Amino acid sequence: MKTTDRLFAWIVMLFGCIHLAVTFVLHKTFNVEAIWFVSGGLVLIFGALLNLVRIARADDRLLARTSALANLLLFALFGIAVPWLLHHDLKQNPQVIVVAIAAAAEFGFSLRQCFR
Repeated sequence: MKTTDRLFAWIVMLFGCIHLAVTFVLHKTFNVEAIWFVSGGLVLIFGALLNLVRIARADDRLLARTSALANLLLFALFGIAVPWLLHHDLKQNPQVIVVAIAAAAEFGFSLRQCFR
């Protein structure tokens, strides 16, 4: 289970890094839209880091609760984005589904660690 937990955390980290790297491909100038795009990548990276720390410190209940809250908020954000993407351009953004699944899995792992 710990390996699967770590794998999902690294998947979120990978997509966060890709999100940051693609910023200047999609946005030729550093404007407000580019700043929001960068912040989306940073949210994924910091969420993944929080999960990796939680995995390393399995006995820390406060960290597990904090991680669960962060993962719940991240998954809720994807939940809000998916209906919009279904009507607009989900075919161009299939990575949203992958990251949403990883965020949901991390939420589950965080909850599991909270109640051990």
